[in-house]
Amino acid sequence: MAANTKQLIENFVSLSAVQGLGILFPLITFPYLIRVLGIEGFGFFSLVQTFIVYFDLLVSFGFGLTATKRISANILDVSMIKKIIVAVYVIKTILFAISFVIFIACSFTPYLEGHIYLFPLASFYLLGNLLFPDWYFQGIQKMKNITFVTLISKAISLLLIILLVKEKTDIEYAVIAMSAGNMIAGVIAIILMFKNMSNGFVIPGRSFIMDLFMESLYVFMSIILAPLYSSVNIFILRIFTNPLMVGYYAVAEKILNATGMLANIINRTFYPHLSHLYSISLEAYKKNINKLLTIIAAVFFMGALIQFFGATFILKFLLGKNYGQDISYSVTVLKIMSVGLFFSPFVSFFFQLMIIQGQKKESFVNITVAVIVNLISAPIFTYLWAAKGLAVNLCLVIILISFLNRRSFFKKLKPLND
Repeated sequence: MAANTKQLIENFVSLSAVQGLGILFPLITFPYLIRVLGIEGFGFFSLVQTFIVYFDLLVSFGFGLTATKRISANILDVSMIKKIIVAVYVIKTILFAISFVIFIACSFTPYLEGHIYLFPLASFYLLGNLLFPDWYFQGIQKMKNITFVTLISKAISLLLIILLVKEKTDIEYAVIAMSAGNMIAGVIAIILMFKNMSNGFVIPGRSFIMDLFMESLYVFMSIILAPLYSSVNIFILRIFTNPLMVGYYAVAEKILNATGMLANIINRTFYPHLSHLYSISLEAYKKNINKLLTIIAAVFFMGALIQFFGATFILKFLLGKNYGQDISYSVTVLKIMSVGLFFSPFVSFFFQLMIIQGQKKESFVNITVAVIVNLISAPIFTYLWAAKGLAVNLCLVIILISFLNRRSFFKKLKPLND
């Protein structure tokens, strides 16, 4: 029991450290990149980052849940673990090849005129994803390896950004820095995995690989829809406006996302605990949820107020005191997004509660509805009011999906009380 508790504490600290690095790294790099690249250059860089988000999800393919679960269930069966490892890498290699071809094709789009090398360079980031066996370390419950490799990755990227990105035209170097850190991390992580294994690997049959593929496909479809209603908006904004407007929006959205990562720490910390309570005591489960909802509401209400009233200070701090361009437009966009900041943690919180209660279908339907609504409303809001309109649309969609998830959650919880 003591050993299990120690392992849980180590995993908690490790995952918290990873999330902390995820918050700290943007806070360090984004101000530097905005100041050096300018708002328009930062808009190009954000466009590439947004594209990477989707293909990173494709290459990951939900293995953080499916492969992790299989490895955990067969922790004492070394032969089975070796089969899982090979099957995952076979599938991920195929998905990476598909992504690479699409990246090359996208390099010739008119929106990237003068920057045709951005997407080929970004493909090395996906190569790091292909190599990094985070699902393996989670399965064997050695999260500290993930923390160690993530720290190295962020440090390398930060160092390269400082060394290489010196002028507004250094967008390619910014992408190289981001990609190199992730690729090196993948190499180190796979070496650590090889050192942990012995006597080679076991080649699985075609049926084994297809079974893992089909299991991960449903999870992947659910995961990829989750960010679609928000991150696709930057492409819509680029279609209707210009790189400068994309930059205004991207700066505010990055701040919103960095602040919202606090919700990920809360969710990942309490998700296992709530899952356990749901199986043993519905009353304790409900009491803990009520306490967490109060805490989340209070924390993010304060965060929203700080973001709204401190928008000018936050942007001046990020852009630098000597930055010459007018930031009033970005200030307005950031103030609008403070409404979305308050509601954003409830989207993921209720989503995870629905997964605990076995509502996978309902969660998929809710996300699909939000995506469809966004694809209809985002172009309209953007056409009418540019980045300000898109910020309003983002807030409305966040409120919609949080309401849908909350309704589904309590709809299932009510019969359980009877």
